[in-house]
Amino acid sequence: MKKYLLIFALLWLNACHKPSYTNLSTPWEPDYKVDRSENAIREFENQDMQQMPAAGGIVLTGSSSFTKWKSAGKDLAPLPIINRGFGGSTFPEVIYYADRTITKYKPKTVVIYCENDMFGSKAKTPEQVRDAYVTLVKLIRDKLPDVQLYGVSLKPSPSRWAKRDDVIKANKLIQDYIKKDRRHGYIDVWPVMLKDGRPDPAIFVSDSLHMNDEGYRRWTKVLKPVLEKTA
Repeated sequence: MKKYLLIFALLWLNACHKPSYTNLSTPWEPDYKVDRSENAIREFENQDMQQMPAAGGIVLTGSSSFTKWKSAGKDLAPLPIINRGFGGSTFPEVIYYADRTITKYKPKTVVIYCENDMFGSKAKTPEQVRDAYVTLVKLIRDKLPDVQLYGVSLKPSPSRWAKRDDVIKANKLIQDYIKKDRRHGYIDVWPVMLKDGRPDPAIFVSDSLHMNDEGYRRWTKVLKPVLEKTA
């Protein structure tokens, strides 16, 4: 009897931590070509032809905050980092290229950071950003059911501070979704990027959007201990 109760408890626990892929809003269609970063993707493939990363690594996927983190491999060493962020990308583009930039590497861990969706010419709600995140997660899970996922909060940037409420809401919706998945973690970078309640200008380059070396040092302090736990 105890054996059956244990099996039932395990099944119930698994069900409680199985994420739903239900959307919160209406579908959003891009007003740009999702293959506009083809040159960047081909450059990744050229690198792979020279030396294919070993399976079981940690893929960083998403937009330019990863792209510009040129020292990620060194900063996060000895973790096996495969940085496949491409500049200016949005979730529809990351989804479009997922087979070529994420799942092909058979990673043990995938870290997602993508912040541009609400800042294009066509309006996109926090709910639609969350739905796009969920779509990407489903795609990855279908190919890699046991992969460990981490979602990094959309960062606070001086140049985008006017839309901070939408950013905060999108982060909250994504975090709420992540909580339902036992192999999924949320990494909040806001605490180390704020000073007196606003984005710390000392960690950004002149465009007030992208980070300098100090910004990445702070990200390293936040991300590395988390990634080491599941490496």
